[in-house]
Amino acid sequence: MQIPLFALIILLVLLFLLIPAFRLRSRLIEKETFVVIDGGTFWSSRWGKVKVDGLESPRKGEPEYEQAKRFLSDILKLRPIEIIPLRKNKKTGIVAKVIVRGEDLAEKKRIESP
Repeated sequence: MQIPLFALIILLVLLFLLIPAFRLRSRLIEKETFVVIDGGTFWSSRWGKVKVDGLESPRKGEPEYEQAKRFLSDILKLRPIEIIPLRKNKKTGIVAKVIVRGEDLAEKKRIESP
């Protein structure tokens, strides 16, 4: 039994299209771990050190530092979280847009801040 060359090419193309989909599915299933560094920076098990783009937070020792850190910690417990890297930064790892339950984290913080 001989398979026509055209059918073989179609099967190979489908195989190459499906392999990335299975890899993506396994990444989505894997639970990502977060550790808050300060009110605008955290460590991700997938991305390393992440600075939230557009989110300014007080430095250690300043008023509301602990409150900002607690806010970020509480937000990162919510799922799903999408991290969209925007640029690399030597000091902070990556600068990223962070989407939590479909909302931009920086916008959410601006709305909730008095």
